[in-house]
Amino acid sequence: MSKSLKINGSTILPVHNIRAIRPITDEDRARMAAKYEKPVEEFASKKVSIEFADKSNKTADLSLDDVRAQGVALVNVGNERYVPAANIRSADPFSKEDAAKLKEGGDYTLTQTFRSRVDTTAGTVLSSATPQQIIDRAAKALEAGQGAKSTGVIKTAADAQAAVEAQIAKKGAAPKAPANG
Repeated sequence: MSKSLKINGSTILPVHNIRAIRPITDEDRARMAAKYEKPVEEFASKKVSIEFADKSNKTADLSLDDVRAQGVALVNVGNERYVPAANIRSADPFSKEDAAKLKEGGDYTLTQTFRSRVDTTAGTVLSSATPQQIIDRAAKALEAGQGAKSTGVIKTAADAQAAVEAQIAKKGAAPKAPANG
């Protein structure tokens, strides 16, 4: 499991700070061209948009398969949004009451039905998948990304976290740098 992602030839991003990744559509490219008053052709190479913990975005010229090839296991949380599997801490049910509370504040307009709230190292993401589906997808992605066999059935967020920690422990701790003195 990679802890960094290299984009656009030289930029390196810490994976733990990535909230979500989504493919860029032709419609998105047209909006970017209009926003920056440039021809659409200048955005043709942009394939994904990466959202960070602070909700800022960066576009990249690599595909989702290129991200996976760099060792970043991704989980589809619905609506063409992908979260790094290692970033998922827990998944909780998202109720109609939760949706009503968000709408009351006036800050959100929910245009689709969400079934879970996914807590990640980079913030919370709403998902159309159930909490169990999210945990199962994360476990499968981590398993595929690590090339390791399953150590047991993952039924809860705590089980998923334990699986992630077990994989990290297998790799061993990084050597500590000597103190300056």
